[in-house]
Order: sequence, then structure tokens, then C-alpha cells
Amino acid sequence: MANTVFVRGGSHAASVEEVWGEKTWRQAEKDSYFNDGRFVGESSNALIQVNTDLTKNKGDLINTPLRARLISDGKVDDAASEGQEKALTFYNCQTTIHKRKESVRLDGEMTERRTKIRLRTEGKDALALWLAETRDTDILKGLSGLGNAVGTVTAAAPSTNRKFCGGQKLDGTVGVAVVASDAAITATGDGHLFGTQVLSHLKRMAQKDGGAAYSKIRPVVIGGKQWFVYFASPWQVKALKTDDAWLNAQRHANVRGESNPLFSGASGVWDGIIVHEYDKIELRTGDGVGTAPTTYFESGNPCGNGITVARGLFCGAQAGILAYGRKIRWVEKIFEYDSQFGCEVSSIYGFNKAKFNSEDFAVISCDTRVQLDS
Repeated sequence: MANTVFVRGGSHAASVEEVWGEKTWRQAEKDSYFNDGRFVGESSNALIQVNTDLTKNKGDLINTPLRARLISDGKVDDAASEGQEKALTFYNCQTTIHKRKESVRLDGEMTERRTKIRLRTEGKDALALWLAETRDTDILKGLSGLGNAVGTVTAAAPSTNRKFCGGQKLDGTVGVAVVASDAAITATGDGHLFGTQVLSHLKRMAQKDGGAAYSKIRPVVIGGKQWFVYFASPWQVKALKTDDAWLNAQRHANVRGESNPLFSGASGVWDGIIVHEYDKIELRTGDGVGTAPTTYFESGNPCGNGITVARGLFCGAQAGILAYGRKIRWVEKIFEYDSQFGCEVSSIYGFNKAKFNSEDFAVISCDTRVQLDS
């Protein structure tokens, strides 16, 4: 005897009904990470300063000037000033804007009839998420000194006084092990992992006055208090959570009720530094050869063989410039005798980290070893 069986994968598989839900699960349901009101704003107190001048004027490049400080002992008593005047010095940072766009198109009316999925709505949602993630990637790449895939963000390696390589010591002594390059970061000896001592070291770097060569990094001011922000790899945060000093500090942190958006989603606070975990932080792993871009941040400085390095970002106010020519535009279009639907989203913008007199203005890259999960 043989039973008649309708089973998926069997002889009558084509007759097995399928039901598709009307609502889909998005692959990544989130807003832009670098969203307005938290890290991005038009104020000079924002981490990423937005410039909208090109939304009102023609052009594809905007110049952001910086007046350097006057370095002088001045004059005393009756000493002459006439003929001894100092010249003002200005440095310039240029940001070029580009049109970034993407589109979707449905095959036709019958395609939309065959499914309960709201294809037009899903297409628009997918484009909105694409634009948010694209802008996030551009900002992260720019702050990290790396170029993006399409060439609208140009690689600009961290400047001499705005780069840290190394990590926390493992021998019980206080301090950090500072090394000259990513190639010198190792898994033995000092360990070179991330921790609270690294954070404090970065803050001291930010507060160092380089005179005419470079200035201190200006913190963000919230309620009269000064704060810096550190964007950490999840694996840097993993190391941080094994640091007893960090754990004790979070138990007694006094910012749980802080309403400012800059604290929203933070992993914690240490020494006036708000730590945010960000899963897009760039990683590189050495292979002993160092010729592939996956093994180095800057060419000629590959990571050690088998060593994975994360490039965290220590930021102050005006770390980057986000220039808009147009924020967002949606265009819907009907093709093929009004039977095919298409939609495009676009934005005209450009991003670069602020850089004056060949020195990064308000971001320090922090390259430390990380231990990935097995």
C-alpha cells in the first residue's frame, strides 16, 4: 500500500502551499549610528560639525578656515609695538561633496500581486537604511584615516602627534606600552591590549600643547563639564571589561541620569571619556607577508603575523566635517506603461576629518591588539 504524501521536497512539492508573512524581518533594523543630535550637529561643540553652506550656494567644495594662535611673549612697558606686529596665520581644511545614490526597481504588477510582502515599502526602507549605513561608513573611514571603496573619502593617515600604537602592560606595572608601529604590537610581553590606562594616556596626548605645530584637542562641553568620546571596537570593550579599574568606576559612575544624547548607548565613562562601542571599528590581521590591504591600515606598516589590531578613535569637538549640498531626496518613477515601480534615494555630501597644518585637529587613532572570539 502506498499513501499519498504531500511533503516539501517530495514528488508533489509543487503543490505544497507556502505562506509568506506580510511583514518582513529587516537584516539590520537601526537608525544611523552617527545620527544628528548625538555625535553630529551644526554647533562647534559637536564631535562631527555639519556645514550646510553648500545647500544655499553653488559649488562642490567648501573651505573651513582655522586661525592659529599667536605664539609670543608680547611687549613690555615702553617697548615699541609699531613695526613689530605679528601676522595672523590661517590654515584651511577642504571638504568636497559628491552625490551618493542607490535605487530599486520591481519587475512588474504581477510580481507585486504574487506576494503579501509590501515590496514598495520594503524597497524604500532598504534604501533609507542603505543611505544611513553609507554615511556612517564614510564618517568612520574618514576619522580612521582610511579611504572608502568609491573614492569619495580619501585616505589620510593619522598625523604624527595623533596616533597611538601599543596597549596596556601585563606585568603589573602602571602605564602603557607605546610602540612605534602596528608591526611592533605583539601578543607577548606587554600584551598591548586596551584598557583604562590607555584611555588616560590618550587624554594626556590630547591635552599636550604643541605650540605653533599643533594645539590641544578641545573637549565637548556638556553642562559646564568637559568630555571626550572614544569609539571602541567590541573586542577592545571585551578587554576593558576585564580591567578592575573600569569595573569599579562603572559601579560608582555618576552619569546614569545624564540626559544629554552623547551619553545615550555608552558603554561607560572613564577619566572624562565617554566610551561608545561600535561594531564597524576597523580591524586588520597580519599574515607575515603584509601585502594585502586586510593586513594593514597604512601601506608599509602591516600588523604582526597572526596579530589582530583594532583602530579605536579618541575624539574631541570638531573631529570631522560633514558638508551637505543636499541632505536627502526621494524620486519615484513608473516604467513599462505604468506597470513597473522604481525608487531612488540620494544625498549630496562629503566628509573628512578636520586637518590643519598637516595635523589632525581633534582625533587620535588608537591601535591596540584585540583577542577575537574563537
